[in-house]
Amino acid sequence: PEDALAINAARPLDRLKVPAARPFVLPPLTNPVGNGLATPTVALDCLTKAIYYEAAVEDDTGQRAVAQVVLNRMRNPIFPHTVCGVVFQGSELRTGCQFSFTCDGSLLRQPSLAGWMRARRIAVAALAGRVEPSVGLATHYHANYVVPYWASSLDKVSTIGAHIFYTMRGGLGRPGAFTAAYDRLAE
Repeated sequence: PEDALAINAARPLDRLKVPAARPFVLPPLTNPVGNGLATPTVALDCLTKAIYYEAAVEDDTGQRAVAQVVLNRMRNPIFPHTVCGVVFQGSELRTGCQFSFTCDGSLLRQPSLAGWMRARRIAVAALAGRVEPSVGLATHYHANYVVPYWASSLDKVSTIGAHIFYTMRGGLGRPGAFTAAYDRLAE
């Protein structure tokens, strides 16, 4: 971990200016009973889990940054187009987890009520259109105490708390790539 901290700290940001993501608002689900609207709780629960298990000890900015990465991936053509699809992508594989908490046993830990409610508040805001501009269109991040093999192939755009955020290079990292529609049927 000490070597990783030094390596990560020595690498400068690749992009000093990053375009903010467009706001995403989760479309309400039609309530089959009556004509009201139902809360899309599945997506909210998945995003809350990602925020809590990936960034419970981070400040609000750090938690919003994790939420932004999930939403950025969802809108990018190479990732699933649902919140839960992004969060749990690869979790059925031994080494394919995109978010480590989905396959390292973290989900077996009971979350603290205060921490869970804080993560849920951040998730609600993110699904209602709140954007975390500090990470722009980041689709990747990792803890500062590791150096993943893929980090050098991406542009480092921000460090928030113990996480380092990255955007993809080329067209997949530009605003025009983040246009995928939310797949309401798959969630």
